[in-house]
Amino acid sequence: MISSANKLLFALGLLLFAPALPLGQAQSPAASSPNEKRVALVIGNDAYRHAPRLRNAVNDANDLGVTLRELGFDSEVVLNTDQRGMEAAFDRFIARLSPGCVAFFHYSGHGLQVDQENFLIPTDYRITDEASVRYDAYSASKLHDRVAASGVALNVIVLDACRNNGFRTARSAGAGLAAMNAARGSFIAFSTAPGQIASDNPRGGNGLFTSFLLEALKVPGLKLDDVFNRVREQVYLASDQKQLAWTSSSVIGDFRFNRTGKHRDLVFEPDPGARPAPPLVEKGRQTLTQTPRTDEGPGSDRYLKLSARANIVYDGLQKLRQEQAQIGASLRGDMAGAAERMKSYMDQADSALGDGNSAGAERSMDSAEREVEKLEKFLGM
Repeated sequence: MISSANKLLFALGLLLFAPALPLGQAQSPAASSPNEKRVALVIGNDAYRHAPRLRNAVNDANDLGVTLRELGFDSEVVLNTDQRGMEAAFDRFIARLSPGCVAFFHYSGHGLQVDQENFLIPTDYRITDEASVRYDAYSASKLHDRVAASGVALNVIVLDACRNNGFRTARSAGAGLAAMNAARGSFIAFSTAPGQIASDNPRGGNGLFTSFLLEALKVPGLKLDDVFNRVREQVYLASDQKQLAWTSSSVIGDFRFNRTGKHRDLVFEPDPGARPAPPLVEKGRQTLTQTPRTDEGPGSDRYLKLSARANIVYDGLQKLRQEQAQIGASLRGDMAGAAERMKSYMDQADSALGDGNSAGAERSMDSAEREVEKLEKFLGM
């Protein structure tokens, strides 16, 4: 049924951004010390000189800094910083990291995507063209790569930077932020889905996303995924289903912000000598979508054919990710974004068909087909 396809599409879509680890390798645990070093950098920018001022970014940073210190993080809070100050803060953050530690970065403020790359905006920034974004703002991918290269056991990056802003004058600048691939041992969280806008929560003392994050971090024993799953659900409900927090993870093992006495932080590394792991998906269900019923009205036949193409693309991307993992590479950001949009448009088409909205389904399939064609060209199909 269409509804079954909808659920499977979402579930298997998450695998597209799952750990970039070779299949056929099991994982063996390497437990870290309960007193494992935890390092955090929190930046809050709201007093922008050339863009609308934000209400809660500084509040977010101050409150999160206090909470992280209570959870054992050596936490630095940087407020309303310009380009030079932001660069210096990142350099200090990297210098404090060491192999095996836990790194946590949180940013509240304006953000911008250009050509599927995300940039964090300092308070003195004035956009003139695309080049100014690349040279005068700070690349989130650059930070992610610098932290990953330091050898940390866990790299958590949280971007509450999807607020609507006055910087979108560059031709390639898009709304919200773009999807990012998480390197091994990394967890990237966004306050809303790729390309969407997050609420600054004008009636509250914190941004909508960070307000629920502050609560979830304090719950004893919650695992990393559970913290952000809880935040996602609460934000979605509080926003009347308009804001859906998003994550990309390649973390294997358990990490708890608020440990109890019986909990230890575990980070799993691949064991080359271990027996092959079981398949990620049951045999016979390794598809991105399922066959819709033939009696579900106009559009079902096209949906079926497009689903078959999407499944082939999905398989091709999975094989590519496995090959790239062998050399420590990851899927190109623009192609990861195209894959996510393909999944989203197919999801929308599925839902529209289920509601009998054939016109809406056709529009969604038109958009999905453009992404499928782009990915087919990328994969040489």
